[in-house]
Formats: sequence, C-alpha cells, structure tokens
Amino acid sequence: MIEIVFKPEEIIGKITELQKVQIPRASAIALNQAVYAASQELKSQAKTIFNNPVPFTVNSFLYKKPQQVGDSIEAKIFIRDQAPKGNAPAEYLLPQIYGGRHFPTRFQGALLNTVVQNATGRNVQVGQRGKIMIPNLRSPKTRVNQYGNMSPGQFTQILSALKGNISSADIYGVRQRGEVPVNDQALSKYIYLDEESLYEPYFRRRFTNSPKPGIYFVDRRTAGTRYYRVMTESKIPTYTGKFPFRDIAENAARQRFNEVFSSIILR
Repeated sequence: MIEIVFKPEEIIGKITELQKVQIPRASAIALNQAVYAASQELKSQAKTIFNNPVPFTVNSFLYKKPQQVGDSIEAKIFIRDQAPKGNAPAEYLLPQIYGGRHFPTRFQGALLNTVVQNATGRNVQVGQRGKIMIPNLRSPKTRVNQYGNMSPGQFTQILSALKGNISSADIYGVRQRGEVPVNDQALSKYIYLDEESLYEPYFRRRFTNSPKPGIYFVDRRTAGTRYYRVMTESKIPTYTGKFPFRDIAENAARQRFNEVFSSIILR
C-alpha cells in the first residue's frame, strides 16, 4: 500500500474563496479517478513486465475509494493480501518489487512436510531446506496450462502420490523382486529421487546423462520402465526488483488527479 499527498495550491496556484468551497468535492472526484487509473496502469504494466501472468495476479491490484479522515481525504492503492486457495499476491510479488528470495508456493511448502524413503531405504524429506522444486516445462510428462505453468491438477497428483508413500524405494523394490503391477494405477507413479538414490546401480543404469535430483514421473507402460523428470530440485532463486509498484502507481495517480482536479476547479 502506498500514500500519495496532493496539495491543491500547487496545482492551481492562488486559491479563490469560491475554489476553497469546491476543493473537497473536486478532490474526492479526482482522487477516486486517480486510484482507479493507478490500478489499471498496474494491471497493464504487469502484463508487460511479467511473462504471461495469470489473471489472478493481474487483477490483484486494488484500490479503496476516498474517505474523509479528519481534515483530509484518503484513498488507497494496494495488492490483494488474501487468497482462499493459494498464495496471496502481496506475498509472492514482494520479491519482484523490492528484490529478495523467491516466496514459496503452497505446494512447495507442503513438500517440506512430506517424507518418503529413498532408494537405500532411508527416510528423506522431499522439500529440502534451502532448495525448491521447479517444474521442468520441457518434459513430455509435464502438463502445461495456457499460461505456460505446470497445471494445478498435476501439482495435486504429485503431492497425493508422494503423501501416499510412493517412493523410489517402492519402484526399486518392485524391480528387484520382479513383481508385476496388478492394476493400471500402479503402472505410473510420481517419485522423488534424491542424490543418494541416483547413485544406486539401478538408477545409474537408467540415465545416460547426469541425472538431477527431483520429482520423476515413472512410466511402466512402455517396453522397460522410463523415468521423466517433471520437477527439478534447485537452489531457491533470488530476484532483483523488476516491478516498480510504487512508481507506477504514484505516476499514474498524480497525472490523473491533476487532470481531473484542474478540470473541475478551473472550468
């Protein structure tokens, strides 16, 4: 949220007695249009600065209409700070405005509380401290939505599979014992492969290139089990602020306020 102070005398110069009477009404009208203009400009700039942002992000720039507070009239421009089913834009946009570490999504937070067995039988936490799971959008098994992101449904399936104790140990054990899955659901799983699992002889033979820790889609429908990395374990990224929220809002609000206020008072 930002605060912008307008001084009528700086806009119109010497104020007459009649204009003094008109100022409160003119200020309220101009301020209402100013914060609306600022919210629209923020939406427009977000579409330009961010790469194909989702509508929820674009529409998160809000305003409150002018209200009388003591001797002044106040209005607010702010970013939505609530989200019923996910992360609030005010939180995940903060690093984009001021710079800083990536704000973890709800999915990434859930991984911190998800424990599975790795290929050696050791319990490991899927969400490692200081690390983050980033979707591998080039994988043929990653479902990408119209905004270029992994689909929410796939996030849910991954989390459900990992929470259900599906692990690299399960897949490794089935392979060692020569067991045959009894239903289609067992044919394809999401598993977490950590660094230790990838060094196991079985997995070293499965990858021709240097494999990376992450979440894999296991496809056993083809001739021989295949592993597709749909998420890669990476260091938490740090951003430099690229979305000057305050400057965009203040410039748009000042320009519109001055235009509307002057047109009312000086007409």
